[in-house]
Amino acid sequence: MAMESSSNNNPRPAMIGLTRVFIWCVPRTLGTALTKCLSYVDGIQVFNEPCGSAFFLGPEGKTPNPDLSNFIDGASSNEQVIFEHAFDDSKCTYAWIKQQLEADYPGKKVLLVKDQAYCLDAKYDTIPPGFRHVFLIRHPNKVLPSWKRVLTKLLNMDYDTMTWAELEKLSEHRNGYEMQFELLKYVQENLDTNPVIIDADDLQSNPSSILRQFCQAVGIPYSDCLLEWPANGDIMKTWKASRILLQGNLLENKGGFYKNAMKSSRFLPGTATPKRSELSQDLQEAADYSMPFYEQMYQMRLKP
Repeated sequence: MAMESSSNNNPRPAMIGLTRVFIWCVPRTLGTALTKCLSYVDGIQVFNEPCGSAFFLGPEGKTPNPDLSNFIDGASSNEQVIFEHAFDDSKCTYAWIKQQLEADYPGKKVLLVKDQAYCLDAKYDTIPPGFRHVFLIRHPNKVLPSWKRVLTKLLNMDYDTMTWAELEKLSEHRNGYEMQFELLKYVQENLDTNPVIIDADDLQSNPSSILRQFCQAVGIPYSDCLLEWPANGDIMKTWKASRILLQGNLLENKGGFYKNAMKSSRFLPGTATPKRSELSQDLQEAADYSMPFYEQMYQMRLKP
């Protein structure tokens, strides 16, 4: 199927009423930093990784690894931030998420949802209508070493001896890039013919251009104020999200997934992409499998 590229010339106008935007990520693609940045848009309501909650912690959760219990216990005792809008994972099914995202939010202008594409678990019929869809990508040679580092820390495993294939099996999901690409195809064919694709390195190297194009494409007002924000996590108090995931992801000994994002105050230029030869054998194999999906999405990205 021929795919349209993200276009800067014919952005879709904002929907009447509440503007709804879904950002689908692969982990370690600056998704939390982008969400933090956009949290300062006037009148925005953020839902952070509801599918992640359903996939890992909800009644339909499918990740039985015993180390998840340690994550939950640690998260429950973490009082770094009090989350007034956090929800209980015990009610977080995919159907419940759909209901929340279809609801009205009086006084709000934008509903922004950020999630990991693989955590949707290919339950495409639970995606609510009326959203603009955005896909956040990054080169596998950058993503995979970082993703493996936080996962092995989370699971109390050794980075050098644990293979990527073993980590995927523990997480009970297929290749993250493959699932993101399959979701992109579904969205194009059924929900949003011209989704927006952002490469994290472009966002870092030219945030003004990328953010301006993104906002224009999805119907969010752009301001240069989005280029800098407070270097703390206070804005997370406004997010609707799993309390367990929010509190746990702040803990350094549980992976520290959100640590850098919460300390950030702007997008900084990225580091060089590692060469294939610089990756371990298991990550070389994972990157080789991921690259065709990434490259097809990369060709459709917003360009600085």
